[in-house]
Amino acid sequence: MGMMPGANRSINISPLLCHQQRPLSSSSGQQQQTSKLNIKGNIVQPISDAQRRAAQLELDRMNESTSRLLQMTNVPVSDSIVNEARVALNYWSRRWYMHFHPGFGRAAKGSQLSLQALRQWDKHDNPDNDAIDADSLAAHNEEKQINSEQHIQQGGGDHGARQAERLLDWSIENNLIPHGIFDLSKDGSYIKSSDQHLVTSPNLTCANIVQTYLLPCEFGGFGGSNELVHGDTYGFTNDATLSKHFIANASYVRALADATRVMKKMKHLHSTYPDQLSPDTLSIVTEMNVWSKRAILLNEYSQSKDSVPGSKSSNSSNLLELLKSLEHDDEDSIMVGYDNKYTLQGCLDHMEVILAEAENRYTSTNDDRIRPSVDWYNHIIGAWARSDLDVAVKKTQQFLSGMEKYDETEAAVDSPADSDSRRCWAKPNTISYNGVLFSLARNQGKGCAKTAQEMLTGMKERYRQTKDESIRPDEVTYGTVLHALAQAGMAHEAESILDSLEDDYNAFIDQSESDEQSLIPESVVIPGLTIYNSVLNAWANSFLRNAAERSESLLNRMKVLHQTGRNSGVDPDMISLSTVMKCHAQSKSKEGTERAEELLDQAIALYNEGNRKVKPDAIMFNCSLLGWASISGVDGQDQGGMAAERAELLLHKMKSLREDSSLDINQDTQSFNIVLDCWAKSMTPSASERALKLLREVPNPDECSYNSVLHAMTMTKQTGTEMVTSAEALFEEMKVLKDRKLLSISEITFHVMMNVYGKSRNANGATRAEELLRSMQADGLSLNATSYNICIDAYARRGDSEKAKSLLEEMIAMSDVRTECRPTIHSFAAVVNALAKSEAEDSVEQAQMIVRDVEKLDYVSPNSVLYNSLIDCITKNGGPNAPSQAEDVLAKMRQMHNEGHSDVQPNPYAYSMVLTCCARSQDAGAAERADRILMSMEQMYDAGHSNVIANDRCYSAVITAWARNGSANAVQRSLELLDRMEDNLKEDKPHGRPNAHCYNACIHAIAKSALSGSKKAKRCQEILQRMIEQKEKGFHESAPTLVTYSTILNACAYANGDQNDKKEAFNLAKACFQALLESDNMKPCPSCYTNFFLVISRLLKPGEVRDMLAEATYKEFYTSGGKIDSQILKNFRNSSPVIANKLLSDGSQLRTPS
Repeated sequence: MGMMPGANRSINISPLLCHQQRPLSSSSGQQQQTSKLNIKGNIVQPISDAQRRAAQLELDRMNESTSRLLQMTNVPVSDSIVNEARVALNYWSRRWYMHFHPGFGRAAKGSQLSLQALRQWDKHDNPDNDAIDADSLAAHNEEKQINSEQHIQQGGGDHGARQAERLLDWSIENNLIPHGIFDLSKDGSYIKSSDQHLVTSPNLTCANIVQTYLLPCEFGGFGGSNELVHGDTYGFTNDATLSKHFIANASYVRALADATRVMKKMKHLHSTYPDQLSPDTLSIVTEMNVWSKRAILLNEYSQSKDSVPGSKSSNSSNLLELLKSLEHDDEDSIMVGYDNKYTLQGCLDHMEVILAEAENRYTSTNDDRIRPSVDWYNHIIGAWARSDLDVAVKKTQQFLSGMEKYDETEAAVDSPADSDSRRCWAKPNTISYNGVLFSLARNQGKGCAKTAQEMLTGMKERYRQTKDESIRPDEVTYGTVLHALAQAGMAHEAESILDSLEDDYNAFIDQSESDEQSLIPESVVIPGLTIYNSVLNAWANSFLRNAAERSESLLNRMKVLHQTGRNSGVDPDMISLSTVMKCHAQSKSKEGTERAEELLDQAIALYNEGNRKVKPDAIMFNCSLLGWASISGVDGQDQGGMAAERAELLLHKMKSLREDSSLDINQDTQSFNIVLDCWAKSMTPSASERALKLLREVPNPDECSYNSVLHAMTMTKQTGTEMVTSAEALFEEMKVLKDRKLLSISEITFHVMMNVYGKSRNANGATRAEELLRSMQADGLSLNATSYNICIDAYARRGDSEKAKSLLEEMIAMSDVRTECRPTIHSFAAVVNALAKSEAEDSVEQAQMIVRDVEKLDYVSPNSVLYNSLIDCITKNGGPNAPSQAEDVLAKMRQMHNEGHSDVQPNPYAYSMVLTCCARSQDAGAAERADRILMSMEQMYDAGHSNVIANDRCYSAVITAWARNGSANAVQRSLELLDRMEDNLKEDKPHGRPNAHCYNACIHAIAKSALSGSKKAKRCQEILQRMIEQKEKGFHESAPTLVTYSTILNACAYANGDQNDKKEAFNLAKACFQALLESDNMKPCPSCYTNFFLVISRLLKPGEVRDMLAEATYKEFYTSGGKIDSQILKNFRNSSPVIANKLLSDGSQLRTPS
């Protein structure tokens, strides 16, 4: 029976608790002449002309009878009148529902009568009526009576219920209630139930009217919702699936108000005619059903309280006002003394009151007419499951636990309840479990997903042992568990469940083919499209490295199953394709993003060929756009803003398809925002300009749109004054739009603008950022730790440790009162960073004191960033003991990690800073200390500490330490370390591989050594040759740089020894300088010219050759546009005083830096 909540239905992506409906037959009305496999084992029977004629004749007869009864006044009570009214009431509350109500799965379903009623309902509740604004509410009261009459005359979806209610009111007015109008003991009922007290319940008529009114709620506001699943015109798919996140709309609210009105009449009859009607199992089911639908609406409202005016979610507030307006005519509250009917918690509390009172009535009377029903508990489990309250999962589990413990013996009834369960008087069924699973699935996280998986395993085992069909896992059960696993990204577990379903289904198919069986029994769950899509979604949310490969493999499997007819219902749709595209887009690779775009092009081609299931939409395009956004600005994936360029091209493609084809793709603000984000992260010189230009094309820019452009301005290497001015203009534009109520400005916008100031080159940037901080509260915004941290970072960038400390102290002072402003570990680390950049003599002592304070606090825990900042401070400002102090901090980090502080772990950066500290130290043993630490890092890695990797920065620091050491074995040890790095590259070890900086450090060590001129030149030339060879092998990080050549020139200039040594050094220097002059990608820098003049003056004898070379070098530098500084001028004069006097005497060839 339609009014009994005793069945489930399938889901779309995620489960939705409500009644299962069979799929509609084809709208073409074609009859199937042969049986076919059916999901529930029933044969879909064609509707005969005789059946249609009989249904129409019955309708005509009831229309005539009802019209005659309603015109009667002062009715004389007689058996004939009572019987005629009873028959008419039963017809309009039940038979009309069976024959003509849309979507009802009975004999006449699929007939033209049913389809016409469906269209009429959709015509009455047009798709735009879910957008209820405040102005329309005022007009509603004036029109509702007219609309109601028109609705009845037009034969809308609730026509039968309205006719029945009119007859009910007529019966009450004419005092027919005491004369047996609700007595069904003789006439029977069309309800099919094993419980006789339900079949003959005098509340059945009211219950049927309520259920008919509530059908729009069962269908997610059917008839007015614009959020239907992809399927036929009326939102039904072959699996009769409905959206999880349906929107409560005007149809929903009207249905709820109508049902509530009839429920109140039923309760009034209970108190007025207790001998004829009294609360029973069915009436409690009806009450719980109405209140559960009310809870769904109120949950929507509770979610939308803080939404932006005019948004889709804020419409719930208007819907609540509509409900109040519809209920305004009735001055009495739904329940005497009940004042919280418009709050979610109050609604749930009242359901528990109804339940408790009914249970107490049963236990005190032992009256089977009010025996607790599983439907009582399922309605309250469903209401809790659909709520977003923190205790929802716990409450549903308590009810289920109590139902599982129920036993129909007095001992069980009297058994004490524990904190994990609530005493119940009915055993659970599949719907009960599905309700709890739904609640778990709404809580994203692996904990809830694992619990859902365990529940499924328990249900399967219980069904295997008992063969109790009432607890058999069904398609909703599997769909809900898979949705929970999908949200948690547990892809392997999800696919394992799918494999199990496929095995069972394939085993049945193989057997049925041999046995010529045509029906699929209840125990076989067909893995439908929704289930496959959920598994695809699990891979998308897993973020595993092979997620894209696995999801595409599953997509291909779906195609094969459909094409071969093995499972024809799993032909991939737009959800399938967009989910696989999402997997590729999340791979954060150029190849993956290009594959996502290929799938998009395939969808467009398939749609143009006639496949409407894969109609491309904004979601598909946004998946591809997100792929480009994920690699924008990423080294090795994005060169020169390529990702942003590709994203913008795709955005233009959306626009052209919308204008030139039938796709009608909604190019929404989100699409533009993704491309704006691409430009913001690209870090190209033109990023902010391109982002600002694109912003002007956004149809309805929101706060995120503007913030992305502001963010693009902060992502340049350093924001210049001109960029700050542009950002300020954009910020002022946002304020104007806010004043006109066209845009919201949150704390995020202020934070982005504060970053613009903080990261700018402006000396007063930190001050301007703090000014914004102080203005936030005046604009009605709340300060938080992020607000302060941005300002502290701004002062830290400028080395203003005093201001940074002042803000930190302000945060600490207010932390007890305003916890949102309590300092985070980032706050303390930023102040230590400010001290590192300051020149205060006691900066190290102050930094150490801050770290000690953090170690004593209970609301924040030290982490690696804090200790790394301390090492940085010691490195930059420490004294003679700096290497020892830095190594002590490193040792402390290792100790804390070993003691269980997971947030404190020495990483390569920490080690490299300690090694840099050694390299900068004047301590005689600094090089040996650095070498020892480096070797210990490799030993730790070999011992299993995989995070301790001696990277190229570590090696470079140690080589630099040896270079500055000046000992006899410094060059030898530097070369040994360089050899070790080349071995790392050759053997593909994770440790440091040679780059130009490391080679340059070796050259520097050679230059500082006591080697003779010829040996220095030879060693430098060998290093240069090694760099060139590595570059030719494809390791471009080793390519010689200007620093390389400049360092070699300097090393040659200071070559000692005899004339042959100096000659060899000069030849190398000349060759290097000539290579620079002839290079296509490098030109000599001022430092190179300075050092080459030094080579000329120190290695060549005074004379004509020296003068000619000095003059040619100077003229080359002058014609290249170089600015002559004092050092170049000094070395030029030393190299050839005569030529210098000649060229510089009149100042015509003297170009000094401006």
